[in-house]
Amino acid sequence: MVVKWLVTEDLSEEALTLLDSWTAQSLQMVAPSLVRFEVANVIHRKMVRGDIGAASAIELMTKLLALPIELRDMPEIHARAIELADELRQGAAYDSHYLALAEILECDMWTADRRFYRSAGSGTGRVRWIGELRTG
Repeated sequence: MVVKWLVTEDLSEEALTLLDSWTAQSLQMVAPSLVRFEVANVIHRKMVRGDIGAASAIELMTKLLALPIELRDMPEIHARAIELADELRQGAAYDSHYLALAEILECDMWTADRRFYRSAGSGTGRVRWIGELRTG
């Protein structure tokens, strides 16, 4: 979802609305520290495809680093992420790290990944999809 705050694409409007709401409410955004690596990878892929240039990619990373996201790297996240990835039959454990953190902090996890939402949303009650906010 963080990428949608930086680059205009499907569901960016909803993601930005949510960011504005959280900011207005002074809510603290929290993510596993891997968020920076994942966003850097997405930005790099956009650069390789020719969607953006190198200067734009660097600018997007600068914007990412300025976002008020508290990064957490708790050792217990990793084992729980593996358990969740297995339970949810995920091919990778990246997304499950966000859900593991949400469980530990007892908060919602918002995602733009509809497939992950479908896998995890009904079972945990913690996963929210930004598409829920779509008005049209």
